[in-house]
Amino acid sequence: MNLNQLMKKLQPVLQPYEVEGETIYIHRPNGRDFAKCTDVAQTLILCAKDENGDPIFSDEDIDGRINVNSIDFVIQNEIYAAIIKLVNDSNPTDEVEKK
Repeated sequence: MNLNQLMKKLQPVLQPYEVEGETIYIHRPNGRDFAKCTDVAQTLILCAKDENGDPIFSDEDIDGRINVNSIDFVIQNEIYAAIIKLVNDSNPTDEVEKK
């Protein structure tokens, strides 16, 4: 068994999401981050990525990231709702096949 290959298959899948004409990528939180998703800002920081899978938001001014507290709450909430929808929707292809 190739554990690295299995690990990649078990990670949350990035889903494209359009915001104001730009595409970001969102995903369900992984097991380590789920408990840290305590509010809208933290969920966006942990579950919104760029096309390379790198975080796009932070909770402070960091070069190369957007301070999540500086963006419109309505837009924050729209992205958050899309992430929650991913959590609530179970995609059969994401299910681990049991044999």
